[in-house]
Amino acid sequence: MPASLRVEDRPGGVRALTLSNPGRKNAIDSGLLEQLDEVLAHSEPVRAFLVLGDGDGVFSAGWDLNDLSTYEEGERLPDEHLGEVLDRLMRHPAPSVAVIDGPCFGAACELALSCDFRVAGPRALLSMPPARLGVVYSLGGLDRFREKVGDATTRYLFLTGRRLDADESLRRGLVDVLSTEPLGDATTLCAELAGNAPLAIAGLKQGLSLLATGGGTKAERDEYQALRRRSFNSADAAEGRLAILEKRAPAFRGA
Repeated sequence: MPASLRVEDRPGGVRALTLSNPGRKNAIDSGLLEQLDEVLAHSEPVRAFLVLGDGDGVFSAGWDLNDLSTYEEGERLPDEHLGEVLDRLMRHPAPSVAVIDGPCFGAACELALSCDFRVAGPRALLSMPPARLGVVYSLGGLDRFREKVGDATTRYLFLTGRRLDADESLRRGLVDVLSTEPLGDATTLCAELAGNAPLAIAGLKQGLSLLATGGGTKAERDEYQALRRRSFNSADAAEGRLAILEKRAPAFRGA
């Protein structure tokens, strides 16, 4: 049975994305990647993504080795397609939270690192095994890890291929939260993110992305400044101020 992506819309604008590949530890193949790409391309109203693996105790074993083969010269490699989809996830205006409570290897580890937050359980195991598989990883993928966890941890992960447990993953910055109830805590975090002003969240994500790439071009910085000005005059900004004065929860509309 090929891998699939289960999509479930939950209250408050949260969309759950479940990696499912029964019998193969939720391994990712090209079909699942195409499904994820399609979902991200049509998820503008979504306020937060919850990314998890099917079943108990497994996020994903990474790329399905049965889906890999020798590639002809000039043909797009599978991790190049992966990089394009993960770039779309990172650029999406809605924040994303990955739930990891078991194996999270290879392509799945890069997927988790591409989410805005990672909540791990005590059974989490993270690993990047390309050196053990005899392949050279993409520059984009390597840079994604260097941006999130720094050069030293990236070298450690990729050159050793070791599996890092939950405690070491937290210590090295691969996960943000270590919890005995990772799904519950991740769901709570998603609800909190979805309750914030969508325009502000999208703008802040854009600003942080610019800073991660050296501040962006002048045109990009001017666009960001224009976005900041619009946000101050938005209906959401007015609602946020009023909600604080009235001591109630705000009802943001994304406008």
